[in-house]
Amino acid sequence: MSKSNQLTHILVPYLGKSMNLARIRFLSLMILALCKVQSVNFEKLATAFDSKAKRDSSLRRIQRFISSYELSSDMLAKLIFALLPHTPPVAMLNTGLPKHGRKLNCPKRD
Repeated sequence: MSKSNQLTHILVPYLGKSMNLARIRFLSLMILALCKVQSVNFEKLATAFDSKAKRDSSLRRIQRFISSYELSSDMLAKLIFALLPHTPPVAMLNTGLPKHGRKLNCPKRD
């Protein structure tokens, strides 16, 4: 299975309700190309696409997507936070423990 297919399978649960599969596949290719070339130059991205299409076809595909599709910032934020590694929250409690030999007078809670 190619990297773009693997990424597509990861993205579908998060984007499947708001994007069709063709756009999700394109986004997978775009993300991988961005990682390869580390540039936002469309010509360089089109060359880095892992597809059988010619560079000019990929370039037109990028241009059409950028000009016609508006990515929801809420959807993008949810995707990013969903893919980040999660660690359980750690409860920090400042007990106000006194230094050695002193007692702390805390009011009782009812």
